[in-house]
Amino acid sequence: MRLTKKLNKVELKKSEDAVTGRMGLGWLMHCVKDFGLKKMVDIEYKKGNSNNRGHPQWKKLITGTMLLLSGGDRIEGVEVLREDKGLLEVLGWKTMPCADTILNFISKKRNNGRNRKINEGVIIESLRRIKEEELTYDNDATYMDSEKESAEYSYQKKKQFSALIGCIAEVGMVNTVEYRPGNISPQEGILNQLKKAQTQAKKAGKRINRFRSDSAAYQDKIMTYCDKEDIRYYITVDKNIGIKRIIETRTAMDWKTMYGKYKDSDRQWSVAEYVVSKGYKIRVLILRWKNPRRNLFDQNKYSYHVIGTNNWGIDPMEWLEVHNGRMGSIEHINDEIKNGLGCYYTPSHDFEKNRGYFILGVLAHNLAQMMKIFYFDDKKNKWKIKTIRYYFINVCGRIVKSGRRFYCHIINVRNEIFELFRHCKTKLNTCYC
Repeated sequence: MRLTKKLNKVELKKSEDAVTGRMGLGWLMHCVKDFGLKKMVDIEYKKGNSNNRGHPQWKKLITGTMLLLSGGDRIEGVEVLREDKGLLEVLGWKTMPCADTILNFISKKRNNGRNRKINEGVIIESLRRIKEEELTYDNDATYMDSEKESAEYSYQKKKQFSALIGCIAEVGMVNTVEYRPGNISPQEGILNQLKKAQTQAKKAGKRINRFRSDSAAYQDKIMTYCDKEDIRYYITVDKNIGIKRIIETRTAMDWKTMYGKYKDSDRQWSVAEYVVSKGYKIRVLILRWKNPRRNLFDQNKYSYHVIGTNNWGIDPMEWLEVHNGRMGSIEHINDEIKNGLGCYYTPSHDFEKNRGYFILGVLAHNLAQMMKIFYFDDKKNKWKIKTIRYYFINVCGRIVKSGRRFYCHIINVRNEIFELFRHCKTKLNTCYC
């Protein structure tokens, strides 16, 4: 039946039919349960004294992540999910925690610490399941503008919060996270996160063999640790006096044209040795290109970029490609968490609530990655969260009981999307729908 062209003649009625427009959230919840997340939450929250009144902690945690994955960018968006009778039926829940319950949940420092431990559990389990034995760890600090009282002025001269994030490039998951005021130096905490990443990898029977970062990680103690652990690092080097002296002593014969993948680039390269403050040598790759903003205050003919490594055998163009690979991992993840999942937003003047909200965003990102790697087919591995939301999460459907069987009806979708749900179902160890 076709809707009349004049909407003013259409009578509006409210229905509570058990049809949901977020069928993918139900499947997500059952997949992460199959993955072992509920067990991780139950174990972690049984440690010490935990308030178990009302909704269980598992339900609060998964509700917060479902809110972000479905596109909600405010805690109050939980109230929309609470009214979705079809979603509750898919989840097998009678009720869902309200916005105040979620806000109270993330306001407690011990809860946020436990949630971070749970996130580490997801990482370790994911690393156990992949075939790679040697892993790449990327690290970067990201900043969120905010006028909240707990925000501080950063080096960007804005009131901000910052998050020091590390990820395992092979799975695209955030394995280390530290949320803090904007006045904390981006250099602080990187070594501790690198050590934590190595510990996580060892628990999974793997090891970190590559570390990539920007100039914030250009620190003697980090390079010393990498040498001790046999980790090959690729770090942007500060252009200090020693590096500038090396650049100045380069002759025309030392500069070479780019080749391979970077053949048509207007940049040139040169490789040199540099003795750092503790007396040991590192290998530096120096890139130069014509200064596009040469003016009265900047008379340098060229602009330069320097990358350091302890890998003495790697080819220069491969070296450059390895280092640039961090832009497709950690910088992409920063964008996904802040913009794709709405964690640029800070819900409160209270620092702990903002920290808890960001940790929920990190966990939501990792659960989406887990779905792509272990429950979707390989063609979907490069999907962004907005694509997952459009093609999988926000899909219309309902649960129907016929005889002694239950059926999950996926309504009005292309065959490709229906096959995605079918593929997901085959990956589940237990059928919940």
